[in-house]
Amino acid sequence: MNTATRRAEVASRRALARTNERGGPYVEIYDAAIAQRIAEEDDDDLGPLAMWTFAVKDLVAVSGHRMSAGSPVRVDAPHETHTAPIVSMIEELGAICMGSVTLHEFAFGVTGINSHQGTAPNPAAPGRLPGGSSSGSASAVADGSARIAIGTDTGGSVRIPAAFCGVVGFKPAFGTYPNTGVFPLSATLDHVGLLATTTADISHVHQLLGHETISARRPKRLGIVRVDLEAASAEVQSAFGQAIQRLRAAGVEIVDVEWNDPESVFVASTAIMFSEAAAIHAHSLSATPDRYGHDIKARLKLGSALTGVEVASAHRLRSVLQQQTHAALAGVDAIVSPTVQIVAPLLEDADDPTLAARIVANTRLANVVGLPAISLPIANDGPPVGLQLLGPSNATVLALAEGVEALMR
Repeated sequence: MNTATRRAEVASRRALARTNERGGPYVEIYDAAIAQRIAEEDDDDLGPLAMWTFAVKDLVAVSGHRMSAGSPVRVDAPHETHTAPIVSMIEELGAICMGSVTLHEFAFGVTGINSHQGTAPNPAAPGRLPGGSSSGSASAVADGSARIAIGTDTGGSVRIPAAFCGVVGFKPAFGTYPNTGVFPLSATLDHVGLLATTTADISHVHQLLGHETISARRPKRLGIVRVDLEAASAEVQSAFGQAIQRLRAAGVEIVDVEWNDPESVFVASTAIMFSEAAAIHAHSLSATPDRYGHDIKARLKLGSALTGVEVASAHRLRSVLQQQTHAALAGVDAIVSPTVQIVAPLLEDADDPTLAARIVANTRLANVVGLPAISLPIANDGPPVGLQLLGPSNATVLALAEGVEALMR
């Protein structure tokens, strides 16, 4: 590998990158920084990710650039003076930061619609929602401009857009990747995650970031929750059912497991997320209420109306859910489910009030209990469908995901 090869690879990825104004996911493409870095390099200091580009969700700090968090609230925010550690760490491994990408405003939504900053396209299903909140991160990976992307996940915000856009989305265990320099939504539930086209790419970066990995392995026993599957649309049930058949044909035992009450998960995660978000935004919502999107403002008002007793009850329920989840995992390698109950809805259906609850039904639990989960694309004749694995450790989930991927080819 040399600088000429690196420049050619970066140039080919750059040719695929488009800003929001041109129908792409990027808020800003860092052309000047890319050119300067490449000009100053020599063959001896390229790093193990020298052939990689990556995109950054626009609520992660990059020095010299404004972090807008997808909101008009931050149009006057100063440029960042420090780069978030997760960005610096990946850059130090040799990867080139292609730029910042759009998101659902303040990461507080799951459709990916952003009328202020621009809605990222869904390259795998044009005319359909990209999913949120890490919409631009999934879109940049799916369009090929970024080999990997940084996202955040508070209730499914890495895995949902990954499922809708047909890529891999990994939410590691709570606290795995540093969240310094990341605009918060909920300190209890926020996770920094990664998106790529394969689990192998995510595992490679995960290992280079200093975390344990183990060799890919085929799962022996996976737990399935029937209620999760029965709640899915016919199209998702069909694609997921075929994936389960392939796993069984390969010798993987699929067993029913007792699971948490979905309503309890929704209640606990909503109370924790909304109350913590309301506290974070209390001052700016009071000072500039008209700058917030209507959907975000409504959620923040709900969060501010929650009582201390309700929030404390949610945290107690969270502890119960953690115990129940660990008990369910005791007899299986991981829990498998559809990532999202439905395929990506059409853009014109984004305002459907029933959408959000269906979209997050299978993803919020992993944030509540803090365990790792990953979404893998599985075969479908129509829009992409995701298969989610939730397991006991990062290394186990990544190894199993690579094994499942191999069986799905």
